[in-house]
Formats: sequence, C-alpha cells, structure tokens
Amino acid sequence: MIDHVGKPSWQAQIRGSKTWTLEPPPECYFQCQTLSVTVHPGNIIVLDTNAWYHKTLIVSDELSITIGSEYD
Repeated sequence: MIDHVGKPSWQAQIRGSKTWTLEPPPECYFQCQTLSVTVHPGNIIVLDTNAWYHKTLIVSDELSITIGSEYD
C-alpha cells in the first residue's frame, strides 16, 4: 500500500514497538544508506514520507498504537 501524505509528519508510539525501515530518496540513492529504527512507547519519529519510502513492522507481541500528525 502506498500512502501519499503530502507533508512531513510525526508519529508517537503509545503502545507496542514498531520497526521503521526507510529507503533513501532517489537523488541520494547511491550515496545514502537504508535506515532502520525501532520505536518503543514514548518515542517519536519525524520524517518526510514523500522523500523517504518506508515500511513498518510490528515487532512486539502486543497491539501497536501510535498517534501522528502532518505539518507544514
């Protein structure tokens, strides 16, 4: 599934843990590395999903709950 957000956004992890895998934007594909980060309750990740392709994987045994928002 592709989600077109249109603006940078933040996601706050409330419950469970989630691993984000971020692929670099095309203009730095051969110079930038894929990033992987696991967020836990209380962590916040800020990213521009229009520049960085991403996927998420729930890595805990419990339900993953996040809140988020887009911003200008």
